[in-house]
Amino acid sequence: MAPKRNVWPYVLISLCVLSFALCVVFTLFWPSNSHDYAYILRDYKGKLAVYEMDGTQPLEVYEVYTHLLPESDVLHLQKGIPVETEEELHRLLEDFGW
Repeated sequence: MAPKRNVWPYVLISLCVLSFALCVVFTLFWPSNSHDYAYILRDYKGKLAVYEMDGTQPLEVYEVYTHLLPESDVLHLQKGIPVETEEELHRLLEDFGW
């Protein structure tokens, strides 16, 4: 007779993994609420760039190569990081190494 296995730890782990995956998907792809942002940080040809919120061309491109950043930062930059103020823009640029 085979030993009886307790499946509840596996079910709990599976639910935790599924919950985490759903949180990541909704965070990355759920449309953000309407807000008045001044700028957006995005990737432009492999470099960090600042756009006006409604702009299609970057206002400024920095010598910060996005492929050298952590993967989570790259994913956020591909989506676009909205920025409300000049102070927040400067803080984020410092965080990215500019």
